[in-house]
Amino acid sequence: MAFGNISDFREILSRVANHKDYRWSIASSYAHMLLNIVVQILLVPLYLHYLGKVQFGVLMIVLASINYLGLGLGWASSGAQRIMGEKYTEGKTDELQRVFGLSKIIFFFYAALLTSSGVLVVWGADTALFPNDPVLRHDVIDMLLVGIVYVIVLYDLNVDRLLLMAIGKQAYANILSLISLTVFAILTIVTLMNGGGLVQIMGAQLLGALCARGVSYFMLRRLALRPRFPQNDEWQTLRRLLGPMGIGYGLYGALLLTLLQADTLLLGLLLGAAVVADYVLIWKIADVAMQALWRLPESLTPYLVHMDVKGEHQRMRSIYFTARRAMFALAGVVGLAYAVLGPYIVQLWVGPENAPDAPWAYVLAGGALFWMVVARLPAVFAYSTVKLKPLVHVTALETILKIGFVLISISTLGLYAPLIAINIIHIFGVAILYQKLSDKCGLGPMDRNTKNVSH
Repeated sequence: MAFGNISDFREILSRVANHKDYRWSIASSYAHMLLNIVVQILLVPLYLHYLGKVQFGVLMIVLASINYLGLGLGWASSGAQRIMGEKYTEGKTDELQRVFGLSKIIFFFYAALLTSSGVLVVWGADTALFPNDPVLRHDVIDMLLVGIVYVIVLYDLNVDRLLLMAIGKQAYANILSLISLTVFAILTIVTLMNGGGLVQIMGAQLLGALCARGVSYFMLRRLALRPRFPQNDEWQTLRRLLGPMGIGYGLYGALLLTLLQADTLLLGLLLGAAVVADYVLIWKIADVAMQALWRLPESLTPYLVHMDVKGEHQRMRSIYFTARRAMFALAGVVGLAYAVLGPYIVQLWVGPENAPDAPWAYVLAGGALFWMVVARLPAVFAYSTVKLKPLVHVTALETILKIGFVLISISTLGLYAPLIAINIIHIFGVAILYQKLSDKCGLGPMDRNTKNVSH
C-alpha cells in the first residue's frame, strides 16, 4: 500500500510557481494571513490597555456575532462563485454580470435584515445585558448601529471578491482584504491612542471596508464587469443555489462557522465578557497557528478540482497521503509547542498581569490545535470533490457533540469546557471519521482504480 510520492507533490508546487496567477494568488493569500497575525498580536494588548477586559470581551462577542451572521449565506457564497465561474469559462459575460447582480441583491437584503434584527434584540434587552453600566450600554448600541452599515458594505464587498475569485483573479480579491485590514488596523491604533472606544473601533472597520469597496469598483471597471439586474434566466439560478449543491455548501459553511465561533458566543452568553476575554487570550495564538496551517491544504483546492474533473484520482491519492503525513507532523510539533510554551507566549504578548493563570488550558489548547489541523486536509479533499454529504455528516456530528458537551459542563468547567470538548470528541471517534472521508473521495487504500465521480 503506497502512501504517496513526494515527486507528485513537488510537481503541483512547481505548477504553482510557474503559473503567474496562481503564484500571485498564493503569495497574496499568505500576505493577508501574515498581516492578520501581526494585526491581532498588536491590537489585543492595546484593546486590553485602553478598553479593559470587560469592553474587550464585549468587542470580541460583537465581532464573533458579525462573523457568525455569515452562516446563512454559505449556500449563496459557494454556489454563486461556482456558477459565475462557469459563465466566465463559457464566455457568457452578460449572464455572468446578471448572476453578479443577483448575488448583490441576495447579500444586501440578507445583511440589512439580520443586522437590523440583531440591533433591535440588543436594544430591547439592553437593561438586562448591562444593568450596572449605562455608559457601556449606550456605547454598545451606538457600535451596533455603525455595525449595520459596516455589514452591508462588507457583504457588498464580499460579492465583488467572489466574482474576482470566480474569474481567476484571486490575487485581486486578496488585495481587497489586505486594504480593508490595513486601513482598519491603522485607524484603530490611532483612535485607541486618542481616547476612542467601541464605537470608533467599529467605525474603523467600516472605513476599511469602504476603502476596499472603492478599490474594487475600479478593479471591476478595468475588467469591464458590472452588476446587471437579473432577468428570467438568472432568477432560475436560485433553483441551483437552493438545490442539493447550494444546500450542501450552505450546511457545511454554517456548521464550520458554528464550530469556530460558538465558543465565544456561548461563554459570553453564559459566563460573561470577562471570561470571554480570558478564553480569547488563551486560544488566540493557537487559533492563529491553526489558521496558518489550514492554508497549506486549502491552497491545493483549485488543483484538486482540476484533477478531479480530469479523473486523475490516483495522483490525488498520492498527494493526499503525502500531505497527510506532513500535516500530522506539523500539527504535532506546533500543538506540542503551544501546550508547553503557551503560558510564556501569552505573558510575553499581553503581559503577566493580563495573561490568564490556567496552565492546563494551554495544554488543552495545544491538543485542540492538533486535532483541528489534521482534520482539515480530508475536509478540503471532500469539499474539492463535491463530496458534501459525508462532509456535512461528520462536521454536524462534531458540532453537535461539542456544543452539547459545553452546555452540559460549562457551569462546572468554565472556560475549559470548549477545549476539553474538542479533545474528547476527536479522541473518541471524530478524528477517525474525518480521516475516513478520504474513502468517500475515492482515495482509500483499496480504491486504486477509482473512476471519475459525476457531480
